[in-house]
Amino acid sequence: MSTSALVAKSDLLKQLPSCSYSVPAPSTDLDVFSWSRIFENVAASVPLKQALEFKTLHSEAYYAVNRAFRRVKKLKIEILSTDETLYIIQDSCTKNPNVAVEMVRFVLSKAKKVSELELYFEDLDLKVLNRILDEVVESGNVELESLRVKRRNAGQSVTKIGDVIRTNSTTLREITRVGISEASHGFDDRIRLERFGCMSFDIGIQAAPHQVPIHMIRITESGAKFSNFSYTSFSGFDPSEPIVQNMLDSAEVTNLKLTMMNAPVIASRPGYMVGKVRRVKRVELVEIVAEPQRINKLVACRHIFEKVFPNCHDLLFLQQWD
Repeated sequence: MSTSALVAKSDLLKQLPSCSYSVPAPSTDLDVFSWSRIFENVAASVPLKQALEFKTLHSEAYYAVNRAFRRVKKLKIEILSTDETLYIIQDSCTKNPNVAVEMVRFVLSKAKKVSELELYFEDLDLKVLNRILDEVVESGNVELESLRVKRRNAGQSVTKIGDVIRTNSTTLREITRVGISEASHGFDDRIRLERFGCMSFDIGIQAAPHQVPIHMIRITESGAKFSNFSYTSFSGFDPSEPIVQNMLDSAEVTNLKLTMMNAPVIASRPGYMVGKVRRVKRVELVEIVAEPQRINKLVACRHIFEKVFPNCHDLLFLQQWD
């Protein structure tokens, strides 16, 4: 074993808790490359702050941590609203918004290519979130393939999320739970998604009648394509509405999932005026309930969905509860 490997082993063992019994010495000593891989794997599995502290352990650890940061693919950001706002970046927590922004900047500067962004926010004040998303937009090391968003409060439309989408429109393949207003802001004709999930709660629990159609028109006009489309809202949408059908046709949707609390309001019109969407092969209608119910209220809409989607082979009625 080389001298540096022996020193690395000695330093690492100092960090381990002592035991009341002796551990038999291994039959084979590890070389410096093996210790380096150990350092790198440990650094990749712990929160950001611990990984940075790990760099001071030994010179081999220092270089191994840098290699681990270069391999980072996912950026995870959480903003929690408690007595004090907490910012959690790569599982490391801080109360200082400036430190949170610096942590994001550090991760993005070290990573070779970040392809996943996982975002959760509760804070009503979006200033820090916008600063963090600015770092994502401006980084040259971000090529997102997946964007996952969760939020606690309704009525919060984050334009910067749309900016993130537009900046990564050529590489994105999956977007989940963004607001419909954020999607309409960020979509363009370069968008080619395998999975797109959005909801209307960014414009309120019960949006005004004209608000959702406006954003659907913008998505249609953008030229974006997404084969699997899921939409969560208070009462779904009327599948016989031409604006809805135009969006589904333009986007070339084949699988549709609607999650809602109440059944959609469907306009009364003669059968010959009901258009067809022929690409859709599968439809899931999910009713949100407090507890399992024997009767799914959405079944009452079966006839209109069967008429609008004549080539749908699977029309499923499901329930979702906590």
